[in-house]
Amino acid sequence: MCTRPSGIAFSLLGWLLLYAVNAYGQESFFQFSESMIEEITMEAMLNEESIIYIQDRWKFQAGDDPERARHDYDDSDWEVISTNLTQADLAFIDWNGIGWFRKEFVVDEELTGKPIALLIDRHLGASEIYLNGEKIIELGKFSTDPGQVENYNSRQPVPIVFPNGEVQTLAVRFINPEYVITGRLMGYNGFRFLLGDWNVHQDLTYAFISSWTASNMFYMGMLLAFAIIHFLLFVFYPAERRNFYFSIFVGFLAVLSYIYFRLELSENTFDTLYIFRYLLVTEVLVLTFAARFTHSIDHKFSPFYTDILLLAGLVVSVLVWYFTERMYFIREIFVIILILEILRTIAVMLYKNRSGVWVLGVGLLIFLTALVSTVLININLIEGNVQFVNIAGSGGLILAMSLFLSRDFAVTQKNLESKLREVQVLSEKTLQQERISKEREIEKRLLEAENERKTKELEEARALQMSMLPKKMPTIPGYDMAVFMETATEVGGDYYDYSTGKDGCLILALGDATGHGMKAGIMVAAAKSYFHSLVHESDSLTMLKRMSNGLHNMNMKLMYMGLMLVRCNGNTFDIATAGMPPVLIYRSHQKKIDRITLKGLPLGSHVEFPYKNKKVQLDKGDVMLMMSDGLMELFDANREMLGISKIENILKSSDGYSANDIIQHLSQIIKTWTGGKEPEDDITLLIIKIPE
Repeated sequence: MCTRPSGIAFSLLGWLLLYAVNAYGQESFFQFSESMIEEITMEAMLNEESIIYIQDRWKFQAGDDPERARHDYDDSDWEVISTNLTQADLAFIDWNGIGWFRKEFVVDEELTGKPIALLIDRHLGASEIYLNGEKIIELGKFSTDPGQVENYNSRQPVPIVFPNGEVQTLAVRFINPEYVITGRLMGYNGFRFLLGDWNVHQDLTYAFISSWTASNMFYMGMLLAFAIIHFLLFVFYPAERRNFYFSIFVGFLAVLSYIYFRLELSENTFDTLYIFRYLLVTEVLVLTFAARFTHSIDHKFSPFYTDILLLAGLVVSVLVWYFTERMYFIREIFVIILILEILRTIAVMLYKNRSGVWVLGVGLLIFLTALVSTVLININLIEGNVQFVNIAGSGGLILAMSLFLSRDFAVTQKNLESKLREVQVLSEKTLQQERISKEREIEKRLLEAENERKTKELEEARALQMSMLPKKMPTIPGYDMAVFMETATEVGGDYYDYSTGKDGCLILALGDATGHGMKAGIMVAAAKSYFHSLVHESDSLTMLKRMSNGLHNMNMKLMYMGLMLVRCNGNTFDIATAGMPPVLIYRSHQKKIDRITLKGLPLGSHVEFPYKNKKVQLDKGDVMLMMSDGLMELFDANREMLGISKIENILKSSDGYSANDIIQHLSQIIKTWTGGKEPEDDITLLIIKIPE
């Protein structure tokens, strides 16, 4: 018995194998001889398959005439043709679906009277078989009414007994009402008979059916297992759509395998044609989802292009189902396009060194090798089991695809594990950083609390310091006085004060301790105490010396106090300074500024410094300005100091202004020069003017 190629090979390149098999069936067994009489000998049957490959050259006459069954019927003018009735055969005969075939045999005496197996290699339609004019069997249900014909396509061997060694005539009355469809879809319209050993082929038939069923059930089960596993992988991880397309592809391949199983065991032509329609549609779906799967491997493929290809595959499948005959050629073209697209996709990914694609390449190579081997086996160029080769080839391709997905999944998992380790390391670093940040935050809050405490203490100290300063200057006839103080953010070191004697003498003090903070505040408090203790007991120079010694004895390292004393007696002013800026006197009548500069060390030094004093006279309209160094050392945005010249210019324009007005002008220049920023040092101004 000739084994039909397994349907698995058709899953990707079925069209090629189908045509190869058709060509094989039409020409492979032609054994041309000069005589039309076939010799049936025992030697011809003694081969591995126990088959006599009779010549596929039968006498043929179209139409129907029961007389043609007779042994002595004259068929000398009949056409000699193949019973396959291919499209090429039909071009030379007048065929309308019914006709007679006749062949003469001479049987070896060893075979006469014994059953010989008539092997039905293929059979489309129904037929009646006559031996020497007697009907010996009917295949299907023969009727000249096409509507009453029951087709036959069984592989069961039929026993035939040749009565003697004389020339025997085998006549076949054949009808195929579906010859138009079978010719277009299957490439032939007739039948093909072989002869073989009855006992051997009866056993082989059952063995073939059993083996075919078992192998196909196993293979279909394996395919379904692959499909279910990868579909579940998709269900649990929908983002990996490759598993979905692969499961659909393998699922349709399992359906295709079942269709070929049914096709192999089909009993009549009608079932064969119906199943063949399923086969044509399923092949397109298999290849469509195979192409979609290969596209899904590389995410750089255009989704629009792949979706169009998928939609085209679904549309072609529907059209093939409803318009099988008219769409057959288009289906073949589309199948070729899908195959080439799969090959192109894999080739592109191999060219781009896509990781793991070589696995798919190996699987495809195994499949193509199996496909070529199948064709070579069927044309008897090599030996082998077609069914095994097809299952091995397509199974290798499926396994390669599954291995690729599994490998890709494993690589992804390894990458994820690596990333997870990196995340863990980063998390540990982050936690450590968070701990450090929290510790720093705690330290910051502690520092803020400490700063707040210190700030509160400083504010209290500053309030205490300010409380030690006079709330306002005294009102003394003959003097117009005004004072201004702006301290830095901390406890300042500036100090101003006054005292009046019993004789009406006014003593003014303006001091500047080094630095800021608590120590500066203590220096100011000590200076105030010394001032009020000594102001009425000593002259200005003696006061400076005694105050310097007293502050030095406080042992406040690197802390000093600049101090200016001015004794006012009428229009006479006695000025004594220790480390203070010049006193500026504006002479209103001369329109000029006098700078009174008396150099001397700040109070608190261990050196007995010879302090000096100077007496000056002020006329009506004259203005005297006493100031700490904070005003001259005032910085603008470009870190440029205000200096003494700009202060002098304001004094020069003070004609007609009161002491308070002059203070306002000086405070305004402070804001303008600093741009509204807080000063970096204390600023204290004291102005005394002789009214006109």
